[in-house]
Amino acid sequence: MSSSDVKATLSYARILLDTLSAVPKGLLVDTRISGLAIGAGHRIVASNGTLREIPTDAQLQRTMKREASALGTLIAELASGRSKLWSCEVAEGDLVTCACAAAADEDILLLCQRPLFGFHGNVLLIGSANLHSTAVRTMVRALSDAVLARIFEVQSTEEVAAVFKRVDRSRVTAIVVDLNLGPLRSEADLRHLFSAARCPVIVIGAKNLKRTGDQGDRPVT
Repeated sequence: MSSSDVKATLSYARILLDTLSAVPKGLLVDTRISGLAIGAGHRIVASNGTLREIPTDAQLQRTMKREASALGTLIAELASGRSKLWSCEVAEGDLVTCACAAAADEDILLLCQRPLFGFHGNVLLIGSANLHSTAVRTMVRALSDAVLARIFEVQSTEEVAAVFKRVDRSRVTAIVVDLNLGPLRSEADLRHLFSAARCPVIVIGAKNLKRTGDQGDRPVT
């Protein structure tokens, strides 16, 4: 996740803040891609499609400082006129693991990534609407109204594999999931969902999910 991913989903963040009266907190996760390559000659594909050399740790640290500064500016803009209690942190590790570890009891996560289909898909609600709280239903309606989308529901009684297939087949612009309702309940489930989503994922109940790995977050200094 980068500050550009956050910027692409700022409209969603504003809706969450306005409908849920929440305090914005930013978390930038450094996945340290420099450690993924072994040997010489490895390259990565940049966001513009060009091939580039694997960056060094020093280059990554400079990039993360710029990204953290940009994210802090975005969070401050979101908080303006809403709250003076905003914060922005940086962690190193897996995005989902770090986000869930940082979540407090009532926190709602917005896992940011640019929607593959832009803002022309539907809003996918995992779990029947009548199982969600009034506040969450209001937020989902506000999301769908903002992008002129329909709301599609995935029943909590569906098998986990069936949920992933539904997500993979759907043209969605945002996904809302409550891990307290099921069928997705583990960190691995959430990681799989985020990977398959190709759009922002709004997560309720992240603090209480079942941990499935030892990839805890580590603060970056």
